[in-house]
Amino acid sequence: MRYRFFYSIIISYLLFFGSNAHSADLENGKELFKFCTLCHGKVGQGVIGGDFPKIGGLPEYYIADQIERFVKEKRFNPAMVTIGRLETMTKKEKEDLAAYIASIDIQEAAPTLTIPTFIGDAKKGKKLYKGDCKTCHGNKAQGKAKKNAPPTAWQYSEYLLRQIDFFKNKDRHHDNDPEDETFDDYTKEEIIDILTFISTLDD
Repeated sequence: MRYRFFYSIIISYLLFFGSNAHSADLENGKELFKFCTLCHGKVGQGVIGGDFPKIGGLPEYYIADQIERFVKEKRFNPAMVTIGRLETMTKKEKEDLAAYIASIDIQEAAPTLTIPTFIGDAKKGKKLYKGDCKTCHGNKAQGKAKKNAPPTAWQYSEYLLRQIDFFKNKDRHHDNDPEDETFDDYTKEEIIDILTFISTLDD
């Protein structure tokens, strides 16, 4: 009897969250995304150079988390929050926006988009990546939901390098952990090698 009770609780939980997972209004999300296109591009393809990352097709779990971090100033970019109108969005609108961004098939929407191979040694970078990065970001840098880790494949190398500099300077917390020291022992050359390997994963 006790097991039947817990079983019914689990089923109710799955039904509730399962139905909510499919309740996002993608058309509304697409309309809200228009405020993001000024910087991130029409289909979220971003800009080469490091300032504006590719966000089209990033996982919904990651987009939703980052929206909240920007709004709550755990990541600091007041211009983006204002221009993107994130500060005035309701919870449902943020969910719609995150779902729409995640739904973008970037290869179909921007078929000519490529990530230029970075300037380091991909072979050395692969060895370093397999040693430290793949546990959270995946064997092919595809990201892992259970780690709340985003994909890094198909992201501009200059943008990733800039974020790593933020992590090293504690301007942003890697793995959402203020005490994280993942990058402290890497040389600049080794980080560039890692990013070079990642930049080959879209080939």
